[in-house]
Amino acid sequence: MPSTETTLEIPTSQTLPTLVYRKLKEAILNGIFSPGQMLRQDEVAMQLGVSRSPLREALPRLEAEGIVILLPRRGYAVATLDPKEITEVFDLRCLLETELAKRSIKNRTDADISAVYAIAAQMSEESENIKKVDIARWFDLNMQFHETLLKPSNCPHHLKALKHTRTLIEAYVRTEIRLTGDLAQAQDEHNQLAQAFVVGDVDTFISITRQHSEHTRDRLLERIPANHAPPH
Repeated sequence: MPSTETTLEIPTSQTLPTLVYRKLKEAILNGIFSPGQMLRQDEVAMQLGVSRSPLREALPRLEAEGIVILLPRRGYAVATLDPKEITEVFDLRCLLETELAKRSIKNRTDADISAVYAIAAQMSEESENIKKVDIARWFDLNMQFHETLLKPSNCPHHLKALKHTRTLIEAYVRTEIRLTGDLAQAQDEHNQLAQAFVVGDVDTFISITRQHSEHTRDRLLERIPANHAPPH
């Protein structure tokens, strides 16, 4: 279980409850707090350098996103998913992404193409040397890349649902990549997605979108113990 002794720095440009929410979410996604871990409010508040009041406001927001769960008489814990649930989430993600991909590539503009190309180039540069790669930076670029690819679809409700499915599994995906250090397949598929998007190859773009989701799911499920289950 990752150590919870890391100090989490809070920027000062937003309201305190929002800052606490964002920093705690980032900490969970980046593995500082692991799936199933209890979030002792006194300890978390101390790490954030805040009182428990803004933390109490932040936790229900994270619960609404499915990142934490409230356990009766125990408090909040980082949410976990068993393999069946992960499969279901990825199935939904795949359905949403392929439909959005179909609409997005038809609506893309020159500005969209430039944005996708720029992010793909940054990701390739970051992943060239795995020993020096800033993995947190790569994860952020990965989120930006997929959002930029599908934003031209102009389907805000689909995109909101997709964001929710991504949030549910993002911590698992990041953990899998940290454990293996393997960005090769994911980055190769990103390059293929970017190329298909740029040239307007609809069939390839949709096909690689589906494969990318399925491959991520399969790599993740290979590394989850069969008896993995959410806390009760």
